Amino acid sequence: MSFSSETKNELARITLEKKCCMLAELTGFMRVSGSLRLAGNGKFKIVLTTENPAVARHYKTMIKTYYSVDAKLEINESNTPRKIGYSYSLTILPEDRSDLILRETGILLVREGEDYISDGIYFNNLRSKCCKKAYLRGVFLGCGTITDPSKRYQLEFVTSSRQFATDLKKLIGSFVDLNANVIKRNGSYVVYIKKADYISDILAIMKAYNSMLEFENIMINKGIRAEASRITNCDNANLDRAVITAEKQIGQINVIKEKLGLENIPKPLKEVAELRLENPDANLSEIGEWLIPPIQKSGVNKRFKKIKELAEKLNQE
Repeated sequence: MSFSSETKNELARITLEKKCCMLAELTGFMRVSGSLRLAGNGKFKIVLTTENPAVARHYKTMIKTYYSVDAKLEINESNTPRKIGYSYSLTILPEDRSDLILRETGILLVREGEDYISDGIYFNNLRSKCCKKAYLRGVFLGCGTITDPSKRYQLEFVTSSRQFATDLKKLIGSFVDLNANVIKRNGSYVVYIKKADYISDILAIMKAYNSMLEFENIMINKGIRAEASRITNCDNANLDRAVITAEKQIGQINVIKEKLGLENIPKPLKEVAELRLENPDANLSEIGEWLIPPIQKSGVNKRFKKIKELAEKLNQE
């Protein structure tokens, strides 16, 4: 099961006590998952569609609790080339007061004495912070997805309305330290978040606490692996540089040995030269520790600089 499906299953198990939050969540889900069908005499029936059976059961129960309406549940088989599986639909008929439900959820509004279908978020149902959170949860259960965080960090809400996408971006931005972006993709408007910390915060806002913990564990593990890789790469680079430096030093010492003889150079230089020839893999700190008396890495480095200058001078003669 995908990370996105597991998150939706977790959210579908939430039981709300406050009626205002029930209405807000229903409003969000209906906005992105609902469609209207003509039922005659100017009436509409509402059809809510989802591919997640847990989500279908969740809203069937919520509609029953809030509206005392037993929405009809249907299972539809999908066998298109791109999608094989089932979808689940909940239908609310005119006799179940579909007209009143459309008005209360802000989908059907009145302007200049005429009914019209609204296009954005109905903020009248989002007067409190808890209702904003519930609404966001409903929208996610209807049109949201989260990519497997072990692959990459991305949360999306895919909608057909530019106005709704703009309003949703505004709603997300109303929470402290959160932000989202909007792009148009294949005729749809996508509200997306790619920053890992923001995605974790939204999971918490929607009360997907188990998913949030799993998401953060993956973040931590990826961070540890990235840091370990960085340290390893750094160590390898340092080791490569040390090997190259040692090879150059040995070459310079051999020049002096052949043209002048190590016995004819100052004792401090002769000591480090002999230690380098005997220990080609040793670093400067180790060579410094082996000297009597021991000296710091910087002191060893100064001696090798003098050896380099002497070798270059001998090569010019």
